[in-house]
Amino acid sequence: MRFADIAGHDHVKEVLRRAVDRDRVPHAYLFHGPDGVGKATMALALLSYLDCPNRRDGDSCGECATCRAIQDRTFVDLHVAAVDRHQIKIDEMRSLMGRLYFEAMVGPWKCLLVDDAHLLNLPAANAALKTLEEPPSRSLFILVTPTPDVLPQTVVSRCFQVPFGPLPADEVVRFLLRRRPDRPEDEARDAAVLSRGSPGRALALLEHPVLRERRAFLDAFLALPDQGAGERLAFSEGIAADRNDVPTYMALLGSLLSDLLLVAADLPPQALANADLAPRMRAFLDRVGPDRLMAVVEAYRRWDEDRVYQPFARAALDRMVLSL
Repeated sequence: MRFADIAGHDHVKEVLRRAVDRDRVPHAYLFHGPDGVGKATMALALLSYLDCPNRRDGDSCGECATCRAIQDRTFVDLHVAAVDRHQIKIDEMRSLMGRLYFEAMVGPWKCLLVDDAHLLNLPAANAALKTLEEPPSRSLFILVTPTPDVLPQTVVSRCFQVPFGPLPADEVVRFLLRRRPDRPEDEARDAAVLSRGSPGRALALLEHPVLRERRAFLDAFLALPDQGAGERLAFSEGIAADRNDVPTYMALLGSLLSDLLLVAADLPPQALANADLAPRMRAFLDRVGPDRLMAVVEAYRRWDEDRVYQPFARAALDRMVLSL
């Protein structure tokens, strides 16, 4: 895994590269930002840069046994915290932290990666605290989370924080075309726009059949104001029925709601993610009016804000469709 393989975040790469080159690597990092923007991948690239025996030109080689093992998360000096029933528990953290006190087997660095660090329960977080306060030599903690605010402040304060933001749509398009050169550029652009700057989410959208059903799905939503409460709730139930697909459908609805706000502000169709639906969106706005649109947007916003803690969208969907 190389820095060069990660889309965007050039400023983050430079900060991490300088820390390694100057031998001033903090003992703990906290990578935080939206889901799917490359935080965990950057953690692996950092470890590769630390441990690669053939690094050159400000990057790891990406080809040696160490780099390949780190990319596959099978590297003997990389320890990844496991999630058990939506929690990272104290026994898991104690076991992993104990391993950090042994010498690196391949090294020179060993790393504990806590992906989804917001799932640390309080005893596990407190167990990690002692090791964070007195870290073994040449050991690196990397905590990765979209919600650093749920971590105990005592843990956060002992980490060097690295914020990640969403990527520009053009950057995401280039990433998609590199990963999937067989897909048309217009599909890649649709997926990039709908992903809200997340390469991981964009790749999932590109592989998801809902991208090809985008127009029919959004047309169905735009037709809801002319239907009764029963039909609207059936639409909501249909989305929520398959929990694995809910984030994808909600991303589509989020893009549509953003477009509706732009249409309400009289922006030109070129500014819209779903420009082909501009006439339908105008008719929708004429039908529901600004107050009901804002009620729908508020229901979506509340779900989007709380989804890390409450990922199930049925209640939010019901509020959205009934607000119409």
